[in-house]
Amino acid sequence: MKSFGAAVIVLVLALTATATPARAADRITITNYGINITTLPWAVALERGLFQREGVDIDGFVGSSGGGSAIRNMMASKIPFAEVSVPAAVAALQNGIELKIVYGALYHLGELSWMVRKDSTIKSIADLRGRKVAYTSPQSVTEMVVRMVLDAHHITSDVTLIPAGSIEAAHVALDQGAVDAAPVEIPAFLSPPDKYRAVFRTSVELPAVLTQVGVVTADYAKAHPDIVRKLVAVHRDAVAYMTAHPDDAVRVYDDVWSSSGKPVDAVLRRLLADRYWSPGTINDAGLATMLRGMRLVGVLAGPFDLNAAIDRSYLPADLRR
Repeated sequence: MKSFGAAVIVLVLALTATATPARAADRITITNYGINITTLPWAVALERGLFQREGVDIDGFVGSSGGGSAIRNMMASKIPFAEVSVPAAVAALQNGIELKIVYGALYHLGELSWMVRKDSTIKSIADLRGRKVAYTSPQSVTEMVVRMVLDAHHITSDVTLIPAGSIEAAHVALDQGAVDAAPVEIPAFLSPPDKYRAVFRTSVELPAVLTQVGVVTADYAKAHPDIVRKLVAVHRDAVAYMTAHPDDAVRVYDDVWSSSGKPVDAVLRRLLADRYWSPGTINDAGLATMLRGMRLVGVLAGPFDLNAAIDRSYLPADLRR
């Protein structure tokens, strides 16, 4: 009888163990994941098993449209780590959220350019005097950029800036003659050379702009420095893999973004060759440019010192400069 009772206990324990569900893997917040090409390293990291290689149990991402939603998603996560825009990070810090900026995601603004119709008499930035120039929406990156470029050429007051609502709407306005120049993110395949030409490229006018950063709450970073270091390493290794294997990067983009692949191939190769994605370096000049743009469009009132929030200790030594 005693042995029967013991057997029952063993059976119950076995059934209980079998019925206990496995712990779900965690997710981290990546702004515009699967929407914006900037997030491609994270798709590559997931596909290549880089999280598992680092011993971090991550099986996906919480996407967001950016801004406050990204910070809210991050704060609600078990691992409060995220890749967000610099304005979102600054807003969180101004609202008293103690964050650490632990890596930089990008070196510059890629192929963002302002286009004119091919038959336009506008040949240079100076020729934009007295013209109408589109950007997407108030306080957007496109407004920051066009204001910084016009400011550098001392013609801001001579140009009428028009918020079109989106890149697509700006191009419609350009085609209809409502504006004289409009922004485009990837002129290589969105703007046929027989119809448009670039009047200026952001990568030439503003060669260093840091728009996105990796952040983590200060408390979590202090309690779990190894996990933060591993997540930063995952991003670094994904960028390195993309650089060494551009064909694979195109394939992953194709899968996650449901793209045709053909026009993306040339664009991705050019972005990789131009070192669009940073392995993690927090570029001070690029960050200063971004903050200046935020002040120009009213996102930021006056100077703002981010130095206290920057922590390069989670980067490898060669990327801490």
